[in-house]
Amino acid sequence: MFLKTLSLFAFLTFTSWSISLDQAIQVGLQNNKKILIQEAELDSSLSLIKEMEGIFDVYLNTEISFEDSVLPSTSAFAKNNTLNRKSTLYSASLDGYLPTGTSYSFFDFNLEKRETDLGTDAMSPSWISNLSFKVKQNLLKDFGVSANNTKILVAEGNAKISKIELEKTISSLIVEIETRYWDSVYAKNNLELAYSSLNLAQEIVNQNTVEVEVGTLPRISLLQAQAEAAYRQVEITLAENRYNDSLDLLKNVLGLSLNVDLNVDNLISIKELEKIDPDEIEYIAINNRPEVKQESIMLNNSQELLDFYSNQILPDLDIEALFSYSGLGGSKNSDYSSAILGTPRIASDYNDGFSDSIGTLRSMDNFSWAIGAKLSIPLNNNVAESKLEVANAQKRKRLIILNQVLDSIHLEARKSYRDVISNLDNIEASRKNLELHQEILDNEEERFEVGVSKTKDLLEAQRDLIKAQIFYNKSLTDYNVSITNLDHNLGILINKNKIIIDN
Repeated sequence: MFLKTLSLFAFLTFTSWSISLDQAIQVGLQNNKKILIQEAELDSSLSLIKEMEGIFDVYLNTEISFEDSVLPSTSAFAKNNTLNRKSTLYSASLDGYLPTGTSYSFFDFNLEKRETDLGTDAMSPSWISNLSFKVKQNLLKDFGVSANNTKILVAEGNAKISKIELEKTISSLIVEIETRYWDSVYAKNNLELAYSSLNLAQEIVNQNTVEVEVGTLPRISLLQAQAEAAYRQVEITLAENRYNDSLDLLKNVLGLSLNVDLNVDNLISIKELEKIDPDEIEYIAINNRPEVKQESIMLNNSQELLDFYSNQILPDLDIEALFSYSGLGGSKNSDYSSAILGTPRIASDYNDGFSDSIGTLRSMDNFSWAIGAKLSIPLNNNVAESKLEVANAQKRKRLIILNQVLDSIHLEARKSYRDVISNLDNIEASRKNLELHQEILDNEEERFEVGVSKTKDLLEAQRDLIKAQIFYNKSLTDYNVSITNLDHNLGILINKNKIIIDN
């Protein structure tokens, strides 16, 4: 249903896989069950359009029937007081309904062969043919393209809504994937910092051990270093648990088994903030957010239904026209009572059966036409009126919801932009803080080497530097997540990820 420019790796063939952010997004989109459900809903809604268009299908109707009867008769011309009658009927027609509210039956052709032993019928068998054209036009209720296309237009609107729901699901999933991914990267960096911190403490332990043994350093300094190293070992265990927990959450959102040995990048890259005029934030969001498109379509659907039910309260006024041609052919009835009824002229004029019937039909000499109108006015129209009232209420409801959505989008767009700017400022502040603590540690190491600084002071400077590094990494992570949230709230996240939704 949706395509992405980046090719998917067959990661399941690997026992361990280091996944990039782009790969994570692609895997998550292809495995997510919500998206699969939304795709099925979209396919279903597209099929419903075709179903609604079926009202205008053209039908070829054909029929053949046979009749053979022996009936009692009181006619003086019947043999043995019985009537023997046989008939064969062939018919075909093209029937349909037009968007204008016109029902038609074109080329309605009937051909009947009749056989009888009744003495009053001049021909047996006789061939009677008929070709007619019938049109019925609604003039009030169900008149016009608008009234008859309503179901199709609503179905098309619902299909667009299904596609928008898919877009919303994809965009929300990307936000969740990126959030979980950056959380994992952040946790991995913290784990690496925990190992680095332990190594620093262990170096001090080793150095202090030598100096205590030679008597140049009091034993308390060694104990302080050992205690700090033990504490940092505990921090490693906690950091490993947090990293594994974050990976499990990432695997879950990607639709992967928790047994998959997954790894993430250990570098936190900084996303580029596109140049956006703060005054254009709300405009961009309104023009791109799928919620606005969705509510606009639903409002349009409610208007279509309102127009439809406004039409449905009108009386039924139909005009119907019929034009037909007839043909006749047959053979002389051997049972004809010529002694009483005389010689029938018709039997001599139409004696070639089927061919004469078709021939006289084609001559168009025998025709008939009819036209009429029918008016039906409901004295109580409660059903139609109630549906119209409901349609009015639904339109008012959709207008209110649309305004609510617009208000919410304004707030979300403004807040998400402020979050990005704030997190960008935090990156700069945390970077300066990191540089200062690095300088402090460098200074303390120099003092410790010449015996001016104490072990406790050096360990504290190391700890402060690690905290500053963690704070800096957190500011990078928060900034990246805030960029994703901004793109989501502006409705441009799918396009930025080069995702194309078919249909």
